[in-house]
Amino acid sequence: MAKQAGNGSKQHELTVYRDTVESIWVAIVLAFVLRAFVIEAFVIPTGSMAPRLLGAHWDLRCPVCGYEYAYGGAKQQQDVGLLPRSKKTPPKLARCPNCGASYPYADRRQYVNSGDRVLVLKYLYRFAEPQPWDVVVFKNPQDNSMNYIKRLIGVPGDSIEIVHGDIFVSRDQGKTFDIRRKPPRAQRAMWQVVYDNDYRPDPNLLGSLRPPGWIGGRGAAHWDMEGWAGRRFAFEGSDLESELVFQPGPGGFLPHYGYNEWGEERKRYMSDTDVCGDLKLSVVMVPRDRPSVLALRLSSFEFSFRAEVHTDGRAVLSCQSPDLPEGGFVTEARIEPLTIGRGCEIALTHVDFRASLWIDGRCVLQTTDQEYPGGRAHEWLARRLAETSRRPVPAPDLRISARGGPLDLWHTKVHRDVYYTQHRLDGVPSGPQGEYADEINKALVNRTLDDGDGRFRLVEKGGRGWGTAGCPIHLRKHPHNPDFDEFFVLGDNSPQSLDGRGWVAAAPSLRLKGTDGGFQYQLGTVPRYNLLGKALFVYWPGGHRTALLPGLPIIPNVGRMRFIR
Repeated sequence: MAKQAGNGSKQHELTVYRDTVESIWVAIVLAFVLRAFVIEAFVIPTGSMAPRLLGAHWDLRCPVCGYEYAYGGAKQQQDVGLLPRSKKTPPKLARCPNCGASYPYADRRQYVNSGDRVLVLKYLYRFAEPQPWDVVVFKNPQDNSMNYIKRLIGVPGDSIEIVHGDIFVSRDQGKTFDIRRKPPRAQRAMWQVVYDNDYRPDPNLLGSLRPPGWIGGRGAAHWDMEGWAGRRFAFEGSDLESELVFQPGPGGFLPHYGYNEWGEERKRYMSDTDVCGDLKLSVVMVPRDRPSVLALRLSSFEFSFRAEVHTDGRAVLSCQSPDLPEGGFVTEARIEPLTIGRGCEIALTHVDFRASLWIDGRCVLQTTDQEYPGGRAHEWLARRLAETSRRPVPAPDLRISARGGPLDLWHTKVHRDVYYTQHRLDGVPSGPQGEYADEINKALVNRTLDDGDGRFRLVEKGGRGWGTAGCPIHLRKHPHNPDFDEFFVLGDNSPQSLDGRGWVAAAPSLRLKGTDGGFQYQLGTVPRYNLLGKALFVYWPGGHRTALLPGLPIIPNVGRMRFIR
């Protein structure tokens, strides 16, 4: 009996081992199946989607204001992957996006962190159409061995033109253009800091650099701006309106990025007209002991927007401009009265030719296309930009004012939208990748290629990039084979993104020509067959380091894991 019991025990152990091995193999097979058909992990190599998604970078804290930001550099960005991540290296030419202070790299060497690792839903677009503003992963049309991640801007049938940082779309081959607005989920992810008053710079550390911040305006005597080291603005109450005025930092309202070298950005992609007027001014208001009125104001070009919140239950949004009929308009709404002593987030946004008033994350008022800009935005903007020689683009004016009872303001912030810059072409590269563009150029010069549909034109050094102002890109929707449908993509880090605006090469492995030998692939586009999927989740941002192994970021940075919008 003891012997039989022993055999039974061995048989049970073998069964357990077999079940364990089978479970492991099933898990491995499922992992391969998921990777092949459902979801796959990718590493972001560059900073074209910064600051939302990061390539190899330094994580820095500004010693002047304490703001934390990522820096990848411009020229250095190409070489970051070659730097030993187990050793500290100096992040040269880094500059804080909040206060503009240069990073003292000489005595503050930092570790280089790897790019974000993201999960991508594969084959999603076999069952659902890609949507504008999705973040997509695709095979780089210039080199099919590389995977790129960008934001989807244009879909088949669209004509796309970038004018003064905004995206305009036409569905009638460029006859009429409408603004392409972002859905709220994408817009929330695309706001970028101009100045956050929670991170006030120490003026003693800025030297001759003028710090950004808020200063007293008309009736400023009724404001106490020194509470909590200047992070709280306390209005003491007055029947007369008293205001604060925003003073921008050294970068002004140009679309600078803390991730990049400012000098390189300005030299290559920016001009004095690239003033970003798509802004968000937000505060947390705490009314004190009696009804009061808070007003937020910002301007874009010659349009001045003002949002008023009355604590007794009224909201007002108005616009004034000499370019509007009757000089402007006013719209009102009833809201829930604000609670004395309780914080309420108030925000005024102007983005994609629409101004909105938000209360605790809910839009309560916004302008309509009939009210502003008083006609088609594309037409108005083209006329206004043609006048910049005599009417330069003015810097936005941001103000906060209050009247009535006392109130406190906390977490006062200014953000800007992504501003898409005007890229120029670098000319046809040498080697196999440039042969296709060479063929197109020769055909156009010899007049053997009809470019009447705008799909093909000369590739010349210094020429306007695809989809930029005056050079819209028309995306084909193939009538018979959707694999050849064309998409247009851009990076959120617009000045340093190698994206559809500047693609002048084509990988030989693309389906470049049709069966008739005619040109089939349009430079600057992503064909549907190159789409890999939709970016879903950052599952491994740059990790934390330990004292024992400082060169290895092996601890997950859970706080920066996030869904991709």
